Amino acid sequence: MRKWGIVVGLCLCLSVAAWAGPALNTLVIGSTQEPSNLLPWEGAADTKENTMGLFNVGLTYFDSDGVLQPGLATEVPTEENGRLKLFRDADGKIVRQEVLWTIREDATWSDGRPITSDDAIFTFKVQNTPEILVTTRAFSNLVEEVRKVDSKSFWIFYKVPNLFYANVGGSIGLCRFYDIAPKHVWEPIYDAVMAAIAANPENTTEIIEGQFLGSPPSTGTGIVVGSGAFRFQEWQINQFIRFSRRGDFFIDPPGPAENYIQEITFRFIVSQPTLVSAILAGEIDASDDIGLAGMDPTILAAQLGDRGTVEVTPSGFIEKLNVNLFPECGAAADLLLGDKRTRQAIIQAIDRGDLAATVFPGATPSNSFLVGGDIGFNDALNPWPYNPEAASALLAEIGWSDVDGDGWLERVTDDGREIEFAMHWVATTADFRVRTGEILQEFFADVGIKLEVENLPGSVVFASEYISHGIDCSFRGLFEYAEAGGVGQAPADPLSNELWANDLLEDPVDAALENVPTPANSYAGVNITGWVNEEFDRLRAQALQEFDLVKRSAIVKQMQVIYNEELPTIPLYDRSETVTKAIGLVNYTKGTAAARTQFWNTWEWGWEQNGAIAVR
Repeated sequence: MRKWGIVVGLCLCLSVAAWAGPALNTLVIGSTQEPSNLLPWEGAADTKENTMGLFNVGLTYFDSDGVLQPGLATEVPTEENGRLKLFRDADGKIVRQEVLWTIREDATWSDGRPITSDDAIFTFKVQNTPEILVTTRAFSNLVEEVRKVDSKSFWIFYKVPNLFYANVGGSIGLCRFYDIAPKHVWEPIYDAVMAAIAANPENTTEIIEGQFLGSPPSTGTGIVVGSGAFRFQEWQINQFIRFSRRGDFFIDPPGPAENYIQEITFRFIVSQPTLVSAILAGEIDASDDIGLAGMDPTILAAQLGDRGTVEVTPSGFIEKLNVNLFPECGAAADLLLGDKRTRQAIIQAIDRGDLAATVFPGATPSNSFLVGGDIGFNDALNPWPYNPEAASALLAEIGWSDVDGDGWLERVTDDGREIEFAMHWVATTADFRVRTGEILQEFFADVGIKLEVENLPGSVVFASEYISHGIDCSFRGLFEYAEAGGVGQAPADPLSNELWANDLLEDPVDAALENVPTPANSYAGVNITGWVNEEFDRLRAQALQEFDLVKRSAIVKQMQVIYNEELPTIPLYDRSETVTKAIGLVNYTKGTAAARTQFWNTWEWGWEQNGAIAVR
């Protein structure tokens, strides 16, 4: 078994600067990734969720104990308070539901305009427009109508049950990030885009990318309006985004607001060693939950000493390889990636236990699209142990062999072309992924696969123009990144939502493949691999309508059996998250995987020196 030493590229001979945050009541957060845009409806990257969370709040949020709390809403709808209505058939099965939301009277946008039910209705209108590039419609497809009651209240009528009707992260069905977008900002842009598409339907994709994704509010070059505790100030691409505290934010922290953080700068430092050096030098007050991925928290704690603390929490994320299964991508099709035996060979060629221990201390190999502890997690599944001999046998079975003796596999296609098994792998520039690419090259070389490694910034690979264009060969083999694995919400977690092609909730199979990004649906959807499995889709639709946890768990386990056999994505390991923060920074914590991020309660962040700040 190989062992690779973990290279820690840190300089310990730093002149340590004084932490500036407490003195100025400011906060500088560091990350290795940057969002591609600020559009509420589009995006898959965790760094964008964090950035959007700095100046937005949802109808609800999870606190650090994993308890759902009202945000923009006056209260969380339940059957007990009459805001959730469930309708059952003669057999007691829930067939329909209605949810009443009321927005706080004092809830305003950062420009002072009131947040209203008209904003919610417009947000869903954009989300439900087929031509618009929307990352996922997994939950909006369940919505029949959003109906206004008055200026602050509205009903969401679901045509089929939505188990997670009140959860954050797009579950409500209005948009991808933070539930409600400002109509007065986005409606003129939306109307202009739709008019341009009507005039030039053949240029829909170019219009969406140029006028919608590229609009001034999306790129931060125009007026950016949010619902959260901080107001957008400035975005210098590849450098930082800066925010200032709103004096009129409607969720009060305990104690005077002036005691809490007044300005936040989110700095983007692509190189992880440089980020760590900045943390040790006192230039960065806290890291996000992305920048230190793969670092050993014990080493970090020793280096910080009494100048900071290291917090390690369950991530609920699985690092995985997404396989390009689009037959339209010739470079992937030539490698027979669409044959499940190829994918089974790939997973057995990797010593995932050794890989996890080397690149991500504290991680454990994964065997599913769910993390352990989630509803329906099946720990009895074959975890596909490291077996290069079995991998080689599978590859030989489907026609690969080392014909010329150079160590690399070849085959002859049906049309007479000789193909070498040279497979593209892409990931972000995070240090642990750079090391992963080097390690995978050696593992795959042992079975005759040549791996072509490419590391690109997160703002590039997570932009829709890249991640959603697998059908056009944006990535030609494997695309590695991490995705949330549910935290008890299976099968509605982001990972299983990546795997379906058609919802099958009401209609028969749709030839347009609504969740698979293709030109036919303007590259919408999050099934970036192009995997289509009708039985998996049928089970997912069934599970989404099953409120009984035990019954739903049994369905999800069936889904995992299909996944484990087919391997449309290849799970590597379940991640943990490591965050550093300066001494004295309070309430900057996740506490539970349900909260997903440290960015859930920005209005409560503060420094101990600045008054009596309640610590959660």
